[in-house]
Amino acid sequence: MFTGIVSHVAKVENISHPNDWELSISIMKSSQLDNSFDFNQLKIGASISCSGICLTLKKITDNLLFFDVSDETRSKTNFLNWKVGTVINLEKSLKVGDELGGHFVYGHVDTVGKIRSIEKINGSYKLTFVIEDKFMKYFAPKGSVSIDGVSLTVNEVLFKAFTVNIIPHTWANTSFLNFKVNTVVNLEVDILARYLERFNVNK
Repeated sequence: MFTGIVSHVAKVENISHPNDWELSISIMKSSQLDNSFDFNQLKIGASISCSGICLTLKKITDNLLFFDVSDETRSKTNFLNWKVGTVINLEKSLKVGDELGGHFVYGHVDTVGKIRSIEKINGSYKLTFVIEDKFMKYFAPKGSVSIDGVSLTVNEVLFKAFTVNIIPHTWANTSFLNFKVNTVVNLEVDILARYLERFNVNK
């Protein structure tokens, strides 16, 4: 489980396809983020959110982190578009007693969205995302959503789209810095919205 508060950013170093897909990444340094990724304290088998996708750490070699990615994950997320040099958001799993600064995020991507527009408002950015209509029932103004692993608040709900505001710190210190129109992102809806939908189905 995660909180949607990015503590590190990383760069994709290699993607290969020996059996499942193998992903290797390197940690990028930032003066604004924690970046206390102590490789000596990372445990093989640990869960790490990679731009919203919960992946299991399988090995560490020469300061590179390695993960396996299944065909199912590749087909249902924006991992399909990753390549060498792609910047991704990282978050280590939540520990009991850690501050919950965002909302509960499971790393189970529900769908992908595409950026329709980016509007700069003073120092912040207003982004509009287009998604499949069947997922719109999970979005509500002031509700939560995870976008590429970042916990954000939904601003407006439109026809087959929703908007969020990105503050300068988040924009400058996550993969959002590379966002442009038509960028595809991973979306995880608020777990509460899922359970409410299930409750209504079973009524």
